[in-house]
This record gives sequence, structure tokens and C-alpha cells, in this order.
Amino acid sequence: MRGYRIRLARAAEGELLGPLEQAAAQRFAGVGLAQIAGGRPTSAEGYLDEIAAGLIWVAERSGGGLAGLAIAGVKDGQGYLAEVSVHPEDAGQRLGAALIETVAGWARGRNYAGLTLTTFDGVPWNRPYYQRLGFRVLAQAEIGAELAEVRRQEKTRGLDALSPRVAMIKDLQSSSGD
Repeated sequence: MRGYRIRLARAAEGELLGPLEQAAAQRFAGVGLAQIAGGRPTSAEGYLDEIAAGLIWVAERSGGGLAGLAIAGVKDGQGYLAEVSVHPEDAGQRLGAALIETVAGWARGRNYAGLTLTTFDGVPWNRPYYQRLGFRVLAQAEIGAELAEVRRQEKTRGLDALSPRVAMIKDLQSSSGD
């Protein structure tokens, strides 16, 4: 991760986050998910509330410019990883893992027992990647009402029809950021 620093996003960077998210999404075209690759990124205004709340972190290149982003939230009394994106030019630098660990550290600092997310089940840089980072798939009975609502909205938007999705959690009480 040399040559990068992770920090909270600034309001003035809201307009840069959508193009970053869209560039990162291009990887999905290579696994048959062209609809995701061509999807509309969040608008600059759409990021401002999360930036103001201190819920978006960016990976900044040492020479300037943004290489990645992570968006946090809270669902069912747990930390929630809403988004993590890394620009394709910066792939392979462990930025995704560093951004995820930053969000996990934020959640630990608020005494949340876990960090949850939803993701595609069969995409190599989704479920299998998160499992390598210490996440596990939640059984249906373990999914709280707010995370279940996220899953319901994903189904309504047709994401499960494109490729199956799962909810996952990383235990933060016994994890030291492995």
C-alpha cells in the first residue's frame, strides 16, 4: 500500500467519487455483469450526507488523485460496509483490504460486534475475497431487519436476478484486523 494514504473524504471530492465508483465497476463486465458495469454511479450530492457524517474514506495517491473509496453505515446495531471501490489503475495494491480494515476500525471504535455487508456470491473479488478477509456468510436466521431490508431492495432492483447475492459479517470482537 505504499504510495497511498487513507483518510476521510472531503465535501469538495463528492464529484470525484461517482466516476471512481463507475471505473471500479467496469470489472463486472468481465464476469458477465455488464448491467453493473454500465450502472449509474451515485451523484455527487448523493455522497454529501455520508461525507458530512464522516462515513466515507478515500485512498489518495501520493501524487494526488483518488484511488479508492469505502462507505460505512450502521445496520441492526452493527457496522455496515455499504461500498468499497478501487480504481482499476490501482488494483493489486491491497487498497480494498486497507479500506475495509479502516471501516472495521471505525466500527470497532464504536463498539460494534460485527461489520456486515451484502455482495455477489460468485464474483471472485466479492464473497471469496471477503471470506479471505475474515467475513462469513450469514444464515437467513442471522440477518437482522435492516440488513434484510437491504437485501429486499437489492432483489427489487434485480441484482439477484443478475447473480446471487449474500449477506456477510466479520466478527470484530475477536478480530484484530487479520
